[in-house]
Amino acid sequence: MSLIAFQQTSEEGLFEGCGREGPILSIFIAEFHHIAGPKIVYQHPYVIQKEVFDSVSTYIIPKTHLQRITMTVNVLGKKIIGYPIQIQNDKYERNAFYFNTCFVCDAWARTVQYERVLVKLAEFFNSLELEIEYLSKKSESCTNGSLDMETELKEMFSAILNGINGPQRECSYVFQNRLLALKVVPAVLSDPPWVDSHTVPVFVTDVGPIERWDLTTQQIIPYVDGFNHVAQISHLADVHINLVKTCLQNLLYYNLIKMIPAFQYSNMYCITPSFHTKLMLSDNQFKDDCITFVARTEHVRPSFADVVRFYCSLKRGVTVKELALRFRQVAASAAVRVLVLDSKYSSSKYSDQSLSSSAQSRTSSNPTTPIKIHTQSLSTRTSISKRHMSEFQSVLSVIDERKLIQFGLLHNLIRRIEKYPVFIKKEKESGQQGLNALNSSRNNSGTGTSQQLQTPLQSAYGTNGSKIHHVSGSGSEPVHEATNQWDKCRKKLPNLYAMFNGSNSFDKICLAHGFSQNELDDITDMDPDVVTIWK
Repeated sequence: MSLIAFQQTSEEGLFEGCGREGPILSIFIAEFHHIAGPKIVYQHPYVIQKEVFDSVSTYIIPKTHLQRITMTVNVLGKKIIGYPIQIQNDKYERNAFYFNTCFVCDAWARTVQYERVLVKLAEFFNSLELEIEYLSKKSESCTNGSLDMETELKEMFSAILNGINGPQRECSYVFQNRLLALKVVPAVLSDPPWVDSHTVPVFVTDVGPIERWDLTTQQIIPYVDGFNHVAQISHLADVHINLVKTCLQNLLYYNLIKMIPAFQYSNMYCITPSFHTKLMLSDNQFKDDCITFVARTEHVRPSFADVVRFYCSLKRGVTVKELALRFRQVAASAAVRVLVLDSKYSSSKYSDQSLSSSAQSRTSSNPTTPIKIHTQSLSTRTSISKRHMSEFQSVLSVIDERKLIQFGLLHNLIRRIEKYPVFIKKEKESGQQGLNALNSSRNNSGTGTSQQLQTPLQSAYGTNGSKIHHVSGSGSEPVHEATNQWDKCRKKLPNLYAMFNGSNSFDKICLAHGFSQNELDDITDMDPDVVTIWK
C-alpha cells in the first residue's frame, strides 16, 4: 500500500477532532451469515482483529432502521466508517442479505471526506449482488476454500488504497467488467472564484490523461498554455465563452490551475513582501525550479543573480518593454549548460552545434552566440559547471521574460500594477470656477484673442477624432465647444463610461468593448473628466 499523500507521525496533538486528515489504513467487507452471524468476508490489509470486530459487530451489521446510513465507530485506536445495506429477497436464508463496506482509519483522523467514496463503493457492491449475486455466492465459495474472491478483492482494494491515498486522491478500476471511478472531493474547498474573460489560466499540476475529462474540457485543455486568456481560448477552441469559464471554474475547484493577469509588454509589475522570504531565503530546490522554469531553452540554465536582478528591476513607472530593451544590452552572468545524452537519442541531434542553432532559431530576436563547453563524462545527464562565451550574450538570450513574469505571479513573488479609469462628474459650480480662472489667466497674460489656450480641454479630441482648434473671441466659447464635444462623445459611449468607476481595469474594459490599450489610453488621457488610478 502506498501512502504518498500522508505520512504517519507521532507528533503530539493528534486527537479526535483535531481536524487533520489521515489515510485509509484498510478496507473490509462484512456480512451477516445465517449461521455464523456477523463476520468479515475479506479485509486488506489485515488491521481489524476478530476480537475487535466482535466487540463492535452490532454497529457493523446494525438493525433494519439503521440501514443505508453512514456510521462511524471509534474502537481501540481505530476509526471504522461503514455504510450498511440490506437487500430483501426470498431467495436468501433469512429473506434478506445484510452486508457492510467499511474503511478503517486512525482514531484521530478526519474522515468526512471519505463518506461519498464509501457510499459509492458500497452501492457498487450492491449492484454486483443484485445482478450476479457476487457477495452471497462468492462468500460461500471463499468459506469453502476457494481463493477467487480473495484474489479479486485484494487487487481491487490495493488499487483503491493506492489511488485514494495518493496525490491525485482518485482511482479508476475495472471489476467484473464494470468500471468503478472514485475520487475524494475535499469538503473544505469553497466555491471557485469567478473567472474573468481577460485573465489567463495556468496549470499548476498534472491533469493526467485528457480522456478522463468531459468533452468540453478536453477541447479547451490544449489551448491552456499559460499565455492565452479566457476569451482567446474560447475563440481558438470554438467553444462558447460561458462554457469555457465553467470548465475553468471546475479546474480551479480542484486546484489544478491558477488565474493570472494577461501578459503584455506595456504592463508594470512590482515585487511583493513575500519575494524575500519565498525566493531569497528559500531552499535550493525552489531556486532551481525557478531557474529551470524561466530558462529560454532547456539546454542553458541562467544564473540566479540575473533572475533576481530582473525581478528587482520591476517597479512602478517601468514597463516590461523598457526592461526588455535594457536587459538586451546587459551581459549575462556565467550560466550552466545542461546536456542530456540518452542512448535513445542520436549524438548529432544533441551536439553542440545543433544546440546553438536550435537556441538561435527559437530566440531570433535575441540571437545567442556559440558556447564552448567541456563534457566531463558520457553519463545519462551531464552538467557543465561553467560556460565561457566567445562573444557578448545578453541576459534575455538565456532568460525568457514572459516565463519570468509568469513564475513570479504564480508564486506571489510579484504583482501587476493595473490601471483603473474613473469618470469624475463635475458640478456646475466647479466648472464655472474653472472657467472664471481661465478667463482671468488669459486677460493677465495679454496675449490677445487669437492665441490658442494650452489646457486639457483644448487638446481634447472631438467626435470625429481630430483635435479641437479654438477660434478668437470670448474665452468661454472654446471651453464650451470642447465641453459639448465631450458630452456628445460620452452619450455615444454610455456603456464605456459606465465602466469608468474605479473597479474595472483597463484589460477588462478593452476586452468588453473591443478597444486596444492605445485607443483606450487616448480616450482617458484626452477626456479632462477621466482620471487614471494605478493600484
